[in-house]
Amino acid sequence: MDTKANKLHKKAIRDQQKRMKPGECQKYVRLVLDNEILFNSTTGLGSQLLSEIEQHQLKYVVRSLPAKMCILWERQSGQHELKPTDNATQSLSAQWDMENQVIQFQTADELKKNTAVDQIAQNLRSLFPNAKPTVAVLAQCDKNSDSSTLTAALIDLQVIHQVATLEIPPVASEVAAMLRRFTKAIAEAPYKQQKSEHLDTFKKFLANDKKQCVRVVGTSGFGRLWQQHLNRLPLVTLEVAETIIAQYPCPKRLLDAYERDAKEEKKRMADLRINRGGPQPFQADRRIGNVLSEKLHLLYTSRDPNAII
Repeated sequence: MDTKANKLHKKAIRDQQKRMKPGECQKYVRLVLDNEILFNSTTGLGSQLLSEIEQHQLKYVVRSLPAKMCILWERQSGQHELKPTDNATQSLSAQWDMENQVIQFQTADELKKNTAVDQIAQNLRSLFPNAKPTVAVLAQCDKNSDSSTLTAALIDLQVIHQVATLEIPPVASEVAAMLRRFTKAIAEAPYKQQKSEHLDTFKKFLANDKKQCVRVVGTSGFGRLWQQHLNRLPLVTLEVAETIIAQYPCPKRLLDAYERDAKEEKKRMADLRINRGGPQPFQADRRIGNVLSEKLHLLYTSRDPNAII
């Protein structure tokens, strides 16, 4: 029984990680649209918005939400609950958990009212206390006499009430594109957060998220990382790094050698012949040299944080 439970636990962890990966995570996130968005004649979105959402291949449901003209997001948690059916049997139903984002659409005319800003912010925070509110203003981007009033209302929402705002034309295609961007960001948020927490440790120096970085998996990759580190130092070319690595396969070998006899090791380092990767009949042999040898010794043995290499 313990073995079976352990297997189920590991499978649940694998499924959860799979749901978080980019490209897969959006399949487990859906929009929850307030039905007022579809039937409000003022916005003019209507069923055309649903058509645009379907074209973007976004999952959605329509409900009557506590606040009108709102959109929420839900994520399928992977857990299932049993529900009875008409045949008196039980079936599995996916469980959906609410995400911490909510958008409320407002018209420009409504937002220009003096009392609207305070009421909007208060309602969103009271009805959705665990969500980060955003007010999306359905307004054409034209210049008119009332634009300053609208701008002042948006600034009040952002600065005084800490509510994010955005302006978007009341066009179904524009609104759907905005919802697609929000959905993608919300779906990938757990993966990016997990990745950020992982890179907060010292392993961030070993990750290959940037160009020319080295990935270390287990014991594989340390040699390449040692070479990359040496190449970052002044006067150290690829040939010089390979020559040093041939004598000191890892940093510990070099540190142990300095600890045994630093003076002798500096001389040995300086006398190393640089491996040019083949016969070079018209070039004289080159050594590591005293200058670089002294710099390397200072770099790996100095305890002075202000020492100039």
